[in-house]
Formats: sequence, C-alpha cells, structure tokens
Amino acid sequence: MSESFDILVKRAANYGGVYVDIPQRFTDASGRAHWRDFKLAAARRDGEDEYYSREHNVPGRSIYIGAEHCKSCSADLPTGLTKIQIAYWLGRLVRQEGDHEILFLPAYMGRVHGQAARKTLTLKLPPGGTLRPSQQDRAAAYDVRRSAPNELLVSIPAGKGDRVLPDIEIEYPAGTFVIVTSGKRIQWWLSDHFLPFISILGPLIVALVAILKFRPSWLVPAPLITVDTKITQNLSPALAAYLFRNWKADAAKAAFLASVCQLAVKRMLRISSLDEDAEASNLITKQERKKGKPGRSRWYALPAATRLVFGQIEGERPAGDRRRVKNARPGVRDELHRTVTEEYQKIRGIDRWSLAAAASILALGIAVASFSGLFLFSAAISGLLLTVFLVVAMFRHPERFPVATGTFEQFKQAMSLIVGLPMMAIVALVYIGTTEVISEQWPYLMAILLHIVGVIAVLAMLRIPTAKQRQIRNNMLVLNRYLRGKIDGPAMSVECYEHYLPFAVALDIEHRWTERFNLWQEGQKMDAYAPDWLITP
Repeated sequence: MSESFDILVKRAANYGGVYVDIPQRFTDASGRAHWRDFKLAAARRDGEDEYYSREHNVPGRSIYIGAEHCKSCSADLPTGLTKIQIAYWLGRLVRQEGDHEILFLPAYMGRVHGQAARKTLTLKLPPGGTLRPSQQDRAAAYDVRRSAPNELLVSIPAGKGDRVLPDIEIEYPAGTFVIVTSGKRIQWWLSDHFLPFISILGPLIVALVAILKFRPSWLVPAPLITVDTKITQNLSPALAAYLFRNWKADAAKAAFLASVCQLAVKRMLRISSLDEDAEASNLITKQERKKGKPGRSRWYALPAATRLVFGQIEGERPAGDRRRVKNARPGVRDELHRTVTEEYQKIRGIDRWSLAAAASILALGIAVASFSGLFLFSAAISGLLLTVFLVVAMFRHPERFPVATGTFEQFKQAMSLIVGLPMMAIVALVYIGTTEVISEQWPYLMAILLHIVGVIAVLAMLRIPTAKQRQIRNNMLVLNRYLRGKIDGPAMSVECYEHYLPFAVALDIEHRWTERFNLWQEGQKMDAYAPDWLITP
C-alpha cells in the first residue's frame, strides 16, 4: 500500500515532520481483537527519501516522517506545499466467506495523533477482485475508484479525528490467496496476545514475590524448640538485644551493656559490675591485640559491635586505672545501631531474587508503556510520584538528606528543593492534564499503574525479614526461656555460664541466669566462682 497527501506549511515554525497513522488492530466477526503484520517500505517527502521514526500505539503504528526538532530550531519542512508519501505492506487481510475470499482493507484511522486531514491512498491489489456493492454507498466516508486493473484509488476527505471509517471489502474467487501455514497462525496468535500478556505478567510476578515472602505454613521453617548454639556463636549480644526488643529505642542501652559483658568474659577488659555504673580496667592494649596470631585472632573473632564498644571505652579518660563505662555509652549509640543493622543485613544477604523481580516488573512496565503509546504519559506519572515520595521522605527522615556545607552547594540544594521539585511536578501535571488517552489505551494505562505499584511493593517487601532472620529472632525467644529455666538446653558449666551471660544481659535476665548458675554450683559442691574478669573489692 502507499499513501500520499499534501501538507501546506504556512509558517516556518514546526517540529520538522508529520505523523502518519497505520492501522493494525482489527476485530473479527465474533468481536475478537487481532493484530496485523506491518512492514515499512519507504517514507518520502517530495519524492526523496526522508528521515523517519516509529512509534507504537494500541490501534497501530505511528510513523513520524521528518527529523524531530525543538520549536526554536530551524524547520525541516519548508513553507509552501509539500507532498508526503509512505509505502508499506500490511498482512492478515483475507477472510473466508463461503466459496469466496474477502480482502478487507482497514479503516484508516486519523485518531492516534488527532490527524483528520485529507488523504489519498493507492492500493495495489491482485487481479480478479470485485469491489463489493455495499462499498459504493459509502462515498460520504471516502471515494473508491479503480485507477488501473489491479489498483484502487481511495480519497478520504477531511473530517473529525475520531470518525469511524468502514473497511474496504474486495471479493475474490476461492484459492486466490495462499493458504496460511500453522506456523504463521501461531505467530499471529502470539502477536495478538503479546501486549495483554506482558500487561498481566508484572502483577503476576508481584503476586509470586508476595507468596514467597508471606509463605504458607508448609514453606516456613519449623519453629525452634531448643536453643540453636550455632546461632549464638555467630551472633553479637548487641544484635540479640535489638532483636528481642523488636528494634525499639530502649534496646540501645541493653546492646551496649551486653557488649561490655562480652568484652569482659572474653578477657579484653575487667569490669566491676554488670550494670551501667560499672568501671572498666585492664583493657587489652593495641600492642597486645596485634602481638602474634593468637592475639589478632581473639580480637577479630569478636563481633564488630563489640569491638566498637571497646574502642569507645578505650577513648574515655581514665581516673587512675579505671574508666567509667557509663560515660562511653552516649557517644557510641548511633554508630552501634548502624553496626548492628549492618550485621543484621549481612545475615539477610543480598535479596537478588526480589531485586531481579523489581527490575523485571519495571522493564515490563516500560514495554507496556512503549507498545501502547503511553511512554511519556507514564514517565510523567512516575515523575510526579517520585517528587511526592521525595518530599514525604524529606519530612519524615530529614537525617537521610544531609545539608550541604559550602555556600554554593547550599544554594544549589535550596534551588533544587524550592524550584526543581515544584517545576518537575508542574510539568508532569500539565502533560497529564493536556494529553488525551483514547479508549483503547485505558486498560493498558491501568496495567502500567499496576506495574508502578508492583515495583514499589516489591521494594517495600525487601524490608520483610527473611526466613533466616525470623529463625534467629525465634532463637532469641527460645534462648530467653532457656535462660529463665523454663526449657532444657545446653548443660550448665562455667564455660556455658560465661558464654550466655552477655546474652542474658541483652535480654535483661542476667540475675535469673546467675541464680541458676549458683544453684548448679551448690549442687555440684564447687568452690565459689571468682572470675578473673570481675573486679572484686
């Protein structure tokens, strides 16, 4: 097929080209939607080959003939009369009716970009066809006449952009056209269902991720009924304090004191008591920590949170040979929380499946937006949502947005906040308000919005604890019951008492754990316990 139409350019102020809409979507007799094959042969202006670009849309393709420029750039189309020509092939145009084959040529839209100009189309057809009589009564829509034995000339007058033009039907004897192979039918079926499929694939991925995150009972690890000693060997008492208190603010004090207790039982220092009024002395020196392989291995075997607390205590000014532990706690609180959070994230690991799912949903949303002709519209919606998200995040978590130090940097930051974000929101709103979404695009716009929501939901689900993280917190609850003597666990010994004492401090039950140890001592008729890490009067 070939189309040609004249454009009268009155002013040299244009984007340098013109859109030509090619219809590809059609419905059969049963009302089912299908998609025609399309192949561009040539795009010309005044008989010469011209630059062009393709755009997708639900009704079909939009071919932009000409180089696209800004309004202030020089125009490609000169003033005066210009002839635009486009040649292309369309497939899937034949249907069987009884002993005849009907070649039905599509109703030429003028809807995708609101083009309602006069057009002239030259249709080259196989010989032997007869224009159906019913088509002769549609002169109001367009005029069809035979310009050659195998050629039709279709003249479409100017009219409304949303008018419905009837198909052109030409009747041929049976056997005129090649029988379609099964492979071609499969290709047609895939093309018919491609856009709807990728439109629902994103929400399906979100549902799958949600099912895996909120696993049913048969996928969740069995709850612990005894203390898992391997977990406590690789877990810092500071993290135990935060997990047991569900990351509340009062966990900071318990995490600090538990780390001090672990330093004591690991013989990195001596303390006078287990409460916040304790004093520390005999801190292991840097030379001792670096002296020989045993010293280094003992030091780096400690959790990062525990080493952090030691460094803060070491930095306190001593009174004689002692340092007040209480004085070190305020200066290390925030850093201790960050260190414990990093340890918790390392346990989680990188959730590559969720990140890959979010990237896949985003890619599918971009594909739906591109093939449905809503790419810029979706970008405007995403930009508006991003602006709102940034503003809300700034108000809720101002500490995550550091203030610039230099004068010029502060000026740039203020301009981006006061001017940049509002301008982004205004541009997005203007584009959304002035861009028309046709009826065929609305289902896909809803699908794009679901993809955007899906990406946000999957990223939000990254905050949900993994099965391993839930198992570790469950172990802290079981450990609490064991330390209180409500369930059985590891056999009591001096080594067991010292190993679990920092965790008892973290769970605020060190007195109960010590009572159990003292009862065990009495039962074993052992001498009084006098640890070398405890400063005695």
